[in-house]
Amino acid sequence: MGFYHLDGDIYTIENYDTLPAFSSFLPGLAGIKGIPIWVYYTNRGQGVNSFGIHNKNNAIMEFNPANTAYENTPIKGFRTFIKCDGQYFEPFFTLDKSAKRRFLIKENSFAIEEVNTKYGLKIHIKYVVLPEENVGALLRQVTVENIGDKTRDIEIIDGLPKIIPYGISNGAYKEMSNLLKSWSDIKNIDNNVPYYTMRSSSDDSSEVKEIQGGYFYLTIRDGKVEPVIYDTEVIFDYDSSLVNPISFMDNSVEELKSKKQCFYNKVPCGFTPLSFSLEPSAKTGFHTLVGFAGSVEQINDKIHSFCQKDYFADKIDRADDLVEHMLKDVRTKTSSPIFDKYIRQNYLDNFLRGGYPFVFNKDSNKSIVHLFSRKHGDPERDYNFFTTAGEYYSQGNGNFRDVNQNRRNDVFFNKDIEDFNIKTFFQLIQIDGYNPLEVRPSTFSIKVDKRDAANELLEKATIGDIKPLEKIVAGSFTPGQISNCIAINKINLSQDEDEFLEMLLELCDDNIEAGFGEGYWSDHWDYNMDLVENYLKVYPDKRRELLFEDDSYRFYDSPVYVLPRIEKYVINSKGEVRQYGSIMRDKKKLACEGFIDNGSNWLKTEDGSYGTTTLIGKMISLGLNKYASLDAFGMGVEMEGGKPGWNDAMNGLPGLFGSGMSETLELKRLVTFIINNVAKADEIRLPIEINDYLLRVYAYTNNLLNKEMDNFTYWDTVATIREEYREEVRYSLKGKYATVDTSQVKEIFEKFQERIDEGINRALDFGDGIIPTYFTFNADKFEAVVDKDGNPVPGYNGLAKVMVKSFEPVPLPYFLEGPAKMLASLKDSKEAEKLYKNVKESELYDRKLGMYKTSVPIDHISMENGRIRAFTAGWLERESIFLHMEYKYLLSTLEAGLYEEFYKDLPTAMVAFRDPEEYGRSILENSSFIASSVNPNEAIHGRGYVARLSGSTSEAISIWMMMFMGDKLFSYENNELVLHLEPKLPGWLFDEDDNASFTLLSSCKVTYHNPSRRDIYGQDSPRIEKIRVIDTGEVIEGSYIKGELASRIRDGKVKELVVEFENL
Repeated sequence: MGFYHLDGDIYTIENYDTLPAFSSFLPGLAGIKGIPIWVYYTNRGQGVNSFGIHNKNNAIMEFNPANTAYENTPIKGFRTFIKCDGQYFEPFFTLDKSAKRRFLIKENSFAIEEVNTKYGLKIHIKYVVLPEENVGALLRQVTVENIGDKTRDIEIIDGLPKIIPYGISNGAYKEMSNLLKSWSDIKNIDNNVPYYTMRSSSDDSSEVKEIQGGYFYLTIRDGKVEPVIYDTEVIFDYDSSLVNPISFMDNSVEELKSKKQCFYNKVPCGFTPLSFSLEPSAKTGFHTLVGFAGSVEQINDKIHSFCQKDYFADKIDRADDLVEHMLKDVRTKTSSPIFDKYIRQNYLDNFLRGGYPFVFNKDSNKSIVHLFSRKHGDPERDYNFFTTAGEYYSQGNGNFRDVNQNRRNDVFFNKDIEDFNIKTFFQLIQIDGYNPLEVRPSTFSIKVDKRDAANELLEKATIGDIKPLEKIVAGSFTPGQISNCIAINKINLSQDEDEFLEMLLELCDDNIEAGFGEGYWSDHWDYNMDLVENYLKVYPDKRRELLFEDDSYRFYDSPVYVLPRIEKYVINSKGEVRQYGSIMRDKKKLACEGFIDNGSNWLKTEDGSYGTTTLIGKMISLGLNKYASLDAFGMGVEMEGGKPGWNDAMNGLPGLFGSGMSETLELKRLVTFIINNVAKADEIRLPIEINDYLLRVYAYTNNLLNKEMDNFTYWDTVATIREEYREEVRYSLKGKYATVDTSQVKEIFEKFQERIDEGINRALDFGDGIIPTYFTFNADKFEAVVDKDGNPVPGYNGLAKVMVKSFEPVPLPYFLEGPAKMLASLKDSKEAEKLYKNVKESELYDRKLGMYKTSVPIDHISMENGRIRAFTAGWLERESIFLHMEYKYLLSTLEAGLYEEFYKDLPTAMVAFRDPEEYGRSILENSSFIASSVNPNEAIHGRGYVARLSGSTSEAISIWMMMFMGDKLFSYENNELVLHLEPKLPGWLFDEDDNASFTLLSSCKVTYHNPSRRDIYGQDSPRIEKIRVIDTGEVIEGSYIKGELASRIRDGKVKELVVEFENL
């Protein structure tokens, strides 16, 4: 057995502190009615390297980037100092090499353990986020066991050397901790529950505010609250390095407890001093809570509960139950326990970024929130600002692309979500085809015509002072704010709180909350069609309703607009033409009455109502905008919004007139969908501005296809039309609509598709068998823009403006993204096999690791292409194994029908099957990237970096579904719902009973019985003989389930199926 191994539900790492450092985190799942705490840990010291409430600016223990956290955790993290029969030692500290240590990881907790035969002690420490309480806390369970043969007298001091008082931001603490300690205050000392806060705000402002809230520290042993040492000097004396507890080494616990403490003008600590005797085989323990409470009264009210017998044991069990309740959605059993656990972990990490859908009022006016989500920020992603709302029904922030892709498969696990995600993300598409970056927690607001009903509900449902609730519901609010308000203000309800919340939300509008953020990426819209296609795999009978019957789709309205070419095409100091300064904040729009800066706004018509259309209308608008943004050679979609596509590190491409073929392939998918579906209605209604834009672009597309104009002239003309359109719709729509014959729309998009195909084929010619992902363009002909006196007109940063008259395309080296998108789009198996073979034989494939890299070597491209060029090869986005894209490529091989190729790649390409000694962390957890074999440091080849929260989890879940369900779940044939179970499983995944099982639609256990244990894909694979419905005893001959039974399965009313394959 190696250092890393799976023991049932626990992933164990032996001698963890001697192995390569890694960073991970607790998921913060405190329950729907719990307060989440964010907790990051590493395999150094006692594990926890930072934790806090809300976001990194509310760190209880200082937040550090990973490299610094690895250094600081053994000293500034939790510490345990022990005297065993008078001999001092510190468990889990690096100096003692004789002790045996283990790191024990579960899905919602982790533990560390040290066996120290020298002192005859075993110390076990477990961490879990306190679930289902109105205060948020990290729960630390410490157990000391005598494994020797004689009684031991133990003195112990256990706790945290530094606790940042609430009110000091993490950044301010790093920069000015010496100054800010002057505001530090500790309350509630007499109750042995110190409450760490600031006396007032510390801003240099005329407005000084009292700080509301604070951090607390308490320890319970044998049902009693133990004294706390909060003055660091009482323990460490003169050793300001915090390495040695000088005072404890020289004094007994009782002597330390009697010392006078002073917290003034110091950064406080939190330590618990204890003494006890342990007979052989005996053990004792205690529980420490470190967390946040809104007031001293709030935490004091909880002390009695904390002291109850079995309170902490029950809470630890409940933390396991909470995660199990959600992960049962993907319960899987195969011959590989590692694979089964890996799928669970991916599902967990996927909804930690995209959110777990929770539905209020399932049977009437639904209200939906996505719980437990957060932006992917952690010690290895120190650049991202994450938020986990410290409230009930906790929601978090995220980026459009990330949240979109991580919600891709929601509809397969929660049928009640229906088209919610589709409507959210399509409404966030602006009328120019771009979208805001930030997706924020959903809020609700009382409908104007429901104000009286809401007031009546508050008066009838609440007993006592309702002013706190009235204040909240007067504006936009989250369910968590309502629930927290009830708890904090001790408001009594005359009915069940859940029922009250549902009744209140029925009177509300759901608000989609978003913000512009940092720019317009060229790829974010790519993921919208995944939502639509997956919805139709579950609800094929609702196609017409989805596309044509809901005409309330709005257009997000951003305060930032994309400039026309005349404003952003400039010549640099080297005489080279570039595209800089693509966007600008719209001061006129910001000055408009009712427009919310940094908030959610929706494009209105001239009469003040919202401009709306149907989903098919939004698709037409999006497809038109992206089609009109094809580059001058009709190949890639231009990055003219100032940001690149998926690969953020190619940030220089927009300046080089970059375009992306990945987006063109997604455009083809969108256009094909429109062609195949638009004529299912006779006519559609479009805002007149979109219809006019469509007809103008169509006219010039015909001219181009008929050879009446060249590519550059076409591009220049259509780009001008696009710019005119943007100016026309910049502030409002006219409010007029055109009724359009769908056969005409189909004809228009067929012409668009013809030109798109020409561009793809042109790009393939450049790629010599592998489609390029990126093109840049050299402006080989251009003219200066001059004023009436003939002087150059200054543009971005004073650079002279130019007009480009000709472009020369420059294909960049191969990146994996283009082939991944291309492979998924191919219907011809021979073409798919050829592309796969070309990729495998190229430098995109890492032969040493058996994995796929983000790109081939890029040494010869200039630094102007982006920061990727400055990265070390085999690191971050440069030529590493970026799991999201590698898994997207693997999924594409399945979608292309290359099952043999997929399963040949799987043992090395999927993390679950890799050597953990090489991977350097739990193989149940994905990393953002794996250092590839081109990295100059051979010691890190194959090691994973940047933990868990990435698009790879969504791809992994899609792979799992493809393996167990096939590509087509439900169809609607002859007015009848049909369930197709078409798994693509290898024989080796079937267990000793010839079975492989999974959970369908989070509700139905499906077991595939394959007595021959042959691969169930390919021409010679076993066929399904019959399907048994375990609930009722029904037996269906053949491979399909139709009609009422199929509907019952979709509705979650069938609990178990057994699918029997023939025995070949």
